[in-house]
Amino acid sequence: MQNAFEFVSVTSILIVAAVGTYVVGLLCRDQLYIRGLILVGSICYVLYYWLVPAGPLWDAMVGAVLIGAASLQGALKILWSRAMISAPKDTRHVLESLGEIEPGLFRRLLRSGARIEIETYTILTVEGERPDSLWLLLNGDITLERRGQMPTVISGPCFVGEIAWLTGGPASATVTIHSKCDVVQWKHEQLRSLFRYNHRIELALEALIAQDLARKLSKSAPILGAAGTA
Repeated sequence: MQNAFEFVSVTSILIVAAVGTYVVGLLCRDQLYIRGLILVGSICYVLYYWLVPAGPLWDAMVGAVLIGAASLQGALKILWSRAMISAPKDTRHVLESLGEIEPGLFRRLLRSGARIEIETYTILTVEGERPDSLWLLLNGDITLERRGQMPTVISGPCFVGEIAWLTGGPASATVTIHSKCDVVQWKHEQLRSLFRYNHRIELALEALIAQDLARKLSKSAPILGAAGTA
């Protein structure tokens, strides 16, 4: 038993801790945990290379420091993206209303569109026609009209043209603005181009649309057919 403890030293503990944290980190799915554990492992490696009996291994230490610095930078970016403060202050009510996604992803999604303040009567979508844009109403009211049904007024925040965007087909209703509204517009081609390079933003948009559709469905009346039956 005494001979076994002779092999235990500070350097051996450090190398086991470094390898162990790397392995555990690579088994995690959360990016913050991965980067945090790799940072801890890199610190252990730096200490090991400093204390190793052969003397400080400067080249290896520099490599471990660079890995740790990259992990720290990535972890800080993730923390900032997950903090509500990273989203524009005047749009945080959208996240609170439509669902839980990273505020940082929401900020990047907004930046990819055109923010417009509409003050006059404007048609956003026409029932049966395929729109070329997806809209997000930040503030204000829209009027939704379907053939055979009474017009419905919907208050923001909400998406407009989301069904046409998801299906690639025509709009399911005519949506108009009659008073001052704050909206964000994304051209379909612009969104497709963005999603080719950033799949996380696509998932964030889909999560917001799903939450918005669920909210609209819970508040809407059945769509009536030509015979007036649901």
